[in-house]
Amino acid sequence: MPLQRLPLWVQLGAFFLSLNAGMINVLGLITVLHQSVSHMTGNVSMLGMALLDGNLEFVIFLVLVILSYIIGSVLSGFIIGNSHFHLGLRYGSPLSLVAFFIFVCWLLLPVLPRYALLFACVAMGVQNAMISHYQGAIIRTTHLSGVLTDLGLALGYRLRGLQVDRKRVTLHLLIFFGFLMGGILASWIYPLLKLNAFLIPVLLGFSLSLIYWIFYLRYRHQHS
Repeated sequence: MPLQRLPLWVQLGAFFLSLNAGMINVLGLITVLHQSVSHMTGNVSMLGMALLDGNLEFVIFLVLVILSYIIGSVLSGFIIGNSHFHLGLRYGSPLSLVAFFIFVCWLLLPVLPRYALLFACVAMGVQNAMISHYQGAIIRTTHLSGVLTDLGLALGYRLRGLQVDRKRVTLHLLIFFGFLMGGILASWIYPLLKLNAFLIPVLLGFSLSLIYWIFYLRYRHQHS
């Protein structure tokens, strides 16, 4: 199903959400966790190795990491109740939760650095579950496996002479470059700000929440 339209605010939203996830993931990698917080594939693989090694402490920690991500998805599903994007839904609340959980992570990092990042996993679970579909396109803003798969498929279709949905390709490219730029930004600011670098995605999350609430209120006013 081709995308009928791709409004600018959808493009910007996808870009900045993936930018946010890219920053958080890199900050998790270079601080104390040294593993992904924005997606769980590698963590499940590490859990399998830890189970075989009998490393009970690491097994418990990885289980908590995975459960934290799932809890975030549960919260998002409970608040929104629909994975298909629609401007009339209250996305401002989960956006605020993303920022809040990253803020809690920042508060706890000096005291409980390892377990503080569980809150970052919750935040990424909330964000990834918040918007899963837009006009038939699958949207994931916290990891790139599906995005790269779809871009590869589009290139393959094009090489075969088939038509490609350019709007869908544009959306996936924005997510890819947003995530990449988020990682670059986090790598640049961490040596300067250290753990305070986590406050950048906090500010971004709250800003996105505020901007969305403005759009939401205008939408409700126009349709009331």
